[in-house]
Amino acid sequence: MTDQNRDTNETDGGEISRPDRGPLSRGFGTTVVGMDILGALVVLGMMIVVNLDVFGRWLFNAPFQGTVELSEMGIVAMVYLQIALTIRKGRLTRADTLLSFLARTGRDRIGFVLRAAFNLSGTAVFAIIAYGQFPRLIASYNGGYFKGNVGVFTAPVWPLDTIILIGSIFASLQFLGLAISNIRNLTPRGRATESS
Repeated sequence: MTDQNRDTNETDGGEISRPDRGPLSRGFGTTVVGMDILGALVVLGMMIVVNLDVFGRWLFNAPFQGTVELSEMGIVAMVYLQIALTIRKGRLTRADTLLSFLARTGRDRIGFVLRAAFNLSGTAVFAIIAYGQFPRLIASYNGGYFKGNVGVFTAPVWPLDTIILIGSIFASLQFLGLAISNIRNLTPRGRATESS
């Protein structure tokens, strides 16, 4: 069994939406992979900034200005850039003892109902975050909000607000796709389609 099949079938009881479902799903998958790569680059950038700060303090007694602010913003950006792929791959942390028990005892329908409820809740949570983030993005862009201290280091906040908005939208859509897949699995026809 290939890694792709393992991700879509074994890891999560068939919960993961299959990447080969169609052009829209493939395009969405490519986008969330790209976001994940950007998140990894943010981590790399944070490592560089922290090392510049450490070695600047140690060798030249001159810290890198803005390390704290950039690290704070980088952690949030990394989470929102990588959350959609984490959801897509079934790597979101959760305790699935009950779901495993239901699958072992042949009560898959109950498991799919619980998964659908979880995924619909995730859809709602990230939709609420996106809904609340949009006015915040407009305000931070129009108001010129920044992090840091004037005269020392400042960074605009609107790029981070944009990342939070986009990441929330993609996470919500990914949860919605999983919920639809779970609901389809409640029907015999849907289970046959998912297993083919």
